[in-house]
Amino acid sequence: MKGMKDIDKLLKEAETGKTSSVLERITDEATPFWSGIEDMVVSGKKPRPYVVSRLLRDEYDIKISETAIRNHFRNMLEHAK
Repeated sequence: MKGMKDIDKLLKEAETGKTSSVLERITDEATPFWSGIEDMVVSGKKPRPYVVSRLLRDEYDIKISETAIRNHFRNMLEHAK
């Protein structure tokens, strides 16, 4: 056994799938900005991952790589189909 596990987290993952590590890093303060970015992606607009990464770092002190953001956007679009 690998040690104690957070059962609630495991149950949630079993129900909804693995939670994106990107989403786990978004703070309450950054949530309105992030929700707006996700709305842009779903509506077909293409925010630049580098700029989103920079804004998160500079404005909210959240470090998420450009690649992680790009992958998150791609996954969002795949699941929206």
